[in-house]
Amino acid sequence: MILPRTALLGSNIFAISILFGNLCLGQELSPPDPAKPQRADEVLVIGRVESDGVPEVDISLPASRDFLSPEEVQSIGARDLNDLVLHIPTISTRPYNGGEASAPSFGARGLPDDGLTEYLHVLVNGVPANAGPYGWTAFSFMPLASERVYAVDNIRGGHTVRYSPNTVGGVLNFLTFPIPEETELQFRQSFGTDGFASSFLSGGTTTQAGTGFRVSLLDRHGDGYRQGGDYEQQDFSADIRQSFDNGSWLATSVSWFRDEHAAPGGLTQAEFRTDRYGNSRPENQFTGFRGLFDVVYHKPLGKDWYEVYSSTSVTERNLFARRGSGATTKLSDWHDQTFFANVGVRGETRMRFGGTEHRLHGGMRVHREWLPSYAIQEAPFGTSAFAPSTNSSFRLLALSVHLDDTFPPAENWLITAGVRSEYIPSVSGSDSVSAFSYEDQFFDLLPAAGVSYTFNPHFAAFLNYGEGFRAPQFWGFAYAAKPQDALSFESGRSGEIGLRFHDVGAVSGSIAAWHLDFDDYLVFDTGFYENVGRIASRGIDLEIEADAAEFSSALDGLTLRAALSLQDSTLEEGPNAGNDVPYAWSSKASWRALYEIPSGFQFSLGGVFVGESFADEANTRTESADGRLGLNSSVVLWDGQIAKRFFLSDHASLQIAVGATNLFGKEWEVHSRGGFFGAGLVSGAPRQSYATVFVEVL
Repeated sequence: MILPRTALLGSNIFAISILFGNLCLGQELSPPDPAKPQRADEVLVIGRVESDGVPEVDISLPASRDFLSPEEVQSIGARDLNDLVLHIPTISTRPYNGGEASAPSFGARGLPDDGLTEYLHVLVNGVPANAGPYGWTAFSFMPLASERVYAVDNIRGGHTVRYSPNTVGGVLNFLTFPIPEETELQFRQSFGTDGFASSFLSGGTTTQAGTGFRVSLLDRHGDGYRQGGDYEQQDFSADIRQSFDNGSWLATSVSWFRDEHAAPGGLTQAEFRTDRYGNSRPENQFTGFRGLFDVVYHKPLGKDWYEVYSSTSVTERNLFARRGSGATTKLSDWHDQTFFANVGVRGETRMRFGGTEHRLHGGMRVHREWLPSYAIQEAPFGTSAFAPSTNSSFRLLALSVHLDDTFPPAENWLITAGVRSEYIPSVSGSDSVSAFSYEDQFFDLLPAAGVSYTFNPHFAAFLNYGEGFRAPQFWGFAYAAKPQDALSFESGRSGEIGLRFHDVGAVSGSIAAWHLDFDDYLVFDTGFYENVGRIASRGIDLEIEADAAEFSSALDGLTLRAALSLQDSTLEEGPNAGNDVPYAWSSKASWRALYEIPSGFQFSLGGVFVGESFADEANTRTESADGRLGLNSSVVLWDGQIAKRFFLSDHASLQIAVGATNLFGKEWEVHSRGGFFGAGLVSGAPRQSYATVFVEVL
């Protein structure tokens, strides 16, 4: 078992938490409220959230899991996805290149953080958000704006055998607004500091013939908080769902997202002291778009069901940027087109054998990615003598099969065990400029298992183990002196032990101890991929939510939430063995108070704390003159919002909200290394205020 240090701690946590639960406030344990939303026992990876709300986590789920509910998403008032995701208890974000409004950076569980969100399985309504889920995981831009996010689902631990790749850090699924059961029209207009403006229009209905649809349009832009840090985004989506008399349905989604943003990059210490929001690379400009088509056919068979699904994506990107410094400074003009397409089937059947009911869930998928053109031209800075430096193409084919079995071996026990087969018969690439070619293949069986024990309707313990991987990146083949040595299929193993508690007096929450091993940690800090070796990460996550009305009727409408994560992530191999993994903080906390009163006012006050971290494997404390290296200080960021809802009629309402992120104007920054955009000191966002008018007609 891979939990030698955390398992003992977890068992002590169990005992303490159970004792606390039985003594909590001296109150009897009341049965769960049947009026609450239905609880879900799996990740909502196909976006089937219904209009009556996001389900709660089943108490017997053998893994850690969190939702950001629609109410929380709205109350946070996020200007971009970094603002929003920072409030998920165990995930952090950081500034990377100055274009954070478009290109978020998510990190989880002490995994390598190169600023490009590469170790989480990130989805939008169950479809990968990456340009290439296997071969190009980095988000040059995220094809989703915060205005379209309805809720967020995050699962961690070994309960991820159904999903791949990049699941070692967990699964992060952004859910957009569901198709309404009745006619609905929403209009949201926001304005804010730094030239921020956002217009969002969405509406739909479901007819008596069972045809439901939602169409959404979004336009947002701003100057950014960096000089010359402007951005502009447009987002169109159309979701259609046809239900049939036999209970089956066909759901189709089409979306198109366009992004244009500046990427000012980092600053030297001298530049930062002169103006922390300055821009020493005004040439840096990124443009791109993503188109997506997704279809799912669902067929019920009594208690069983099966689905056939397919999705196709095209992403096009262009970056014009200054790279390097001094005499080696170059202008780089990069352009690529990346495609993926997949088709698969999944289903679930129940059967009895051995005196126990088993729920078998399985599926298979064929996934194809290709990059027909990845071209870079470069010229010495100050000249127009551009010459090709890269002209590559790449291809990948992945065949996946998974099967898991969920069953109760005895009263109060629940086991989920399964395995995923990942076979990549061919991943290949070639470059006409350097005359290199590369071909490889990969096969692995990725087991996962979890077990939970439900003490009573309020307490359950869980334990799990799972394995995952991340494929080598397409573009990385061109940036490794020896691709066969430097680029490996990065693999990881994770385990958890924890306790979940529901409705214990006024309190619900969870606590989990976890351990994670990750092989072949690849970095891109010098302009070339390097294999640093194995890392190990371990930690504890504590989350708690309280309904203050249970303490006093005078506090009716007040909800309190808080979370604390402690982690230790270390390099296990190489010259820096024993040091901290870069950007892996040792502690993170988040908290929020939501208060709604009958007059229609809603108040939200929340915040996050992110502990200090290092910017390099050597754990350099002294700041370098170029701003790349040094200790990243801890930071506390608050946000607040006041909203008032007015009912215009029985079918129409108006809500006005004002708020701010980084409420107290905390100045903070991060040392950023490597990448195409220029390394150095990157300032975090200052206070950003906003006002929103939201009209809804039902």
